[in-house]
Amino acid sequence: RGGAVLTVVAGAGGTEAMDWAQMLMRMYTRFGQGRGYVVRSLEESPGEEAGVKSATIRLEGEFAYGFLKGEKGTHRLVRLSPFNAQNKRQTSFAR
Repeated sequence: RGGAVLTVVAGAGGTEAMDWAQMLMRMYTRFGQGRGYVVRSLEESPGEEAGVKSATIRLEGEFAYGFLKGEKGTHRLVRLSPFNAQNKRQTSFAR
C-alpha cells in the first residue's frame, strides 16, 4: 500500500543532462528517506563521464504515490556547465 516507482531518464544535453538526471535521483531518494520511506534502487545505467542515463527507484510508504504523482513531465536545468571548457550557460533536460 502506498508505494511508487519513479524513473528518471536523461534528455537533451549530453553529459550535463546525465548529471542533472543523477541530481534528480538523489533529490527523490533523499525526499523518500526524509519521509521515512523504504527506498530501493531497481535499475541504474551510468553515463560515460558523469551522471546516469536512466535510473529507477521504488519508494515504499504511506502516500508515496500521492506525493510523487505531480512530478511527471520534463524537468529543466539552466546553469554554467562544469563540463564545458568555455564555461557557457547550458540547458539540460530530464524526464
